[in-house]
Amino acid sequence: MDRFDQGSRSAEVGRPAHYKSQTLRLDLSPGSFFLGRVHQNTGESYMKLVTAIIKPFKLDDVRESLSEIGVQGITVTEVKGFGRQKGHTELYRGAEYVVDFLPKVKIDVAIADDQLDRVIEAITKAANTGKIGDGKIFVVNLEQAIRIRTGETGTDAI
Repeated sequence: MDRFDQGSRSAEVGRPAHYKSQTLRLDLSPGSFFLGRVHQNTGESYMKLVTAIIKPFKLDDVRESLSEIGVQGITVTEVKGFGRQKGHTELYRGAEYVVDFLPKVKIDVAIADDQLDRVIEAITKAANTGKIGDGKIFVVNLEQAIRIRTGETGTDAI
């Protein structure tokens, strides 16, 4: 079948006919978008996903610090990477090796928006050694959270 055949395929890009072009309209009228820290239409609070990359030996300090401010759950992943630190060289059995990727720990914390400043402060204070390679903190908006067992959504699920 020719790509421009009008049969069962779209003449524009060769996709099946049921794929239709759609126009997206953005409604910026009052009350139709997010304003401040609460969704205008649903009244739900924003949530944040805070990701911290830290030195592995600081994990217990960070966990305790987050616990003290009421954070109830975290996800921890062992990762490897480098930043400005760019790895280092090690001597092993008389041979010098370049270690490009350094072991780090990645912590993910889903929180209500009003906890953000306290969480950042807790992680920063607990993970800080004052030396290169202490890590980074990333914050992104979290659109939805769902507790699988109960079906709770939003901040109730975190």
